Amino acid sequence: MSSSGDGLTRFINGDTSGDGIPIVNVANPVNWGKLGKTITTSIIATVVVGVTNVVAAITEQWVAILGGFEAFIEGSRETHTGVSYEYTPGLIDVTLGAAVSGYSEAFSYSSAQFGVLALPINFGIVLASVYVLSVGLQAAASRLFGGG
Repeated sequence: MSSSGDGLTRFINGDTSGDGIPIVNVANPVNWGKLGKTITTSIIATVVVGVTNVVAAITEQWVAILGGFEAFIEGSRETHTGVSYEYTPGLIDVTLGAAVSGYSEAFSYSSAQFGVLALPINFGIVLASVYVLSVGLQAAASRLFGGG
């Protein structure tokens, strides 16, 4: 019993002449090298996690901004209770929808009033609309890019 107790005392006190490596050095119980490595690794891990979180937050904000812009232009479809969808029209739907409904009303009116002559009248409506749009865009471009 005394030999096993003596071996344990040598192992704990740092006698490395035997087969084992001591777990505690009585003269200096703190292994400063390993403690320094642990602190340095902890600092590096904290910085990496912080940088990762900042990059993720910036990415999420850009995605949210672009998603909002996309919903403004194209419209969005929102889920309610996971079953039904509610569609919110975007800028394209609102402007094109107004133009399409205007043309359909004009075409249906001319069809009801003029019968067979509705086709040339509808063609004239389209050509007049294209002309007005062209002149308007040219005036806007001239004003925007420094014209009078």
